[in-house]
Amino acid sequence: MDNPFQPDPDEAILYRSSPYRKWYDLAWTIGLGVFEVAIFILFSFTALTSLTNALFVTFLPLGLADVLSRIIFQGIMPLLVIAWFAEDTARIFTSELILTNRRVWTKGFPYAWNPGREIPLGDIKSMSSRRGALFIYLKSSRRPQVHVLPNGKEIVKAFTQFTGRSESE
Repeated sequence: MDNPFQPDPDEAILYRSSPYRKWYDLAWTIGLGVFEVAIFILFSFTALTSLTNALFVTFLPLGLADVLSRIIFQGIMPLLVIAWFAEDTARIFTSELILTNRRVWTKGFPYAWNPGREIPLGDIKSMSSRRGALFIYLKSSRRPQVHVLPNGKEIVKAFTQFTGRSESE
């Protein structure tokens, strides 16, 4: 399933962004994620279970309402939050973006398990970077592609220098 980048013979790499692996970035991101998961699970085990149980009791028997609210907020929801956290953490280690003179190749966006995908430079309307996110606006799509990268500004700079387009075009 791994789809490594293979440049064409006449292709030059303008910018290569690989996963950021500075220990303090990793510790902060993973630590914050673990804290968010713990807070959500604590909140779901107490407040959300009680609120849902009170809501379900209005139209379900007490025993069924209790079991259903526990299944949702003490079983399914914590598993979904943990899966989201695991995927987000895996993306830190696997994401990659390569800008060449012919295409933009991405791996791990928006999900960690995505194989490499490419966008021809001719399909890119514009690029911008704000708050650690790279926005790629395509001619073929109304929705921008969003890539969370620590060095989006450098990618936009390399793109604008090569194409001669400004960031706001």
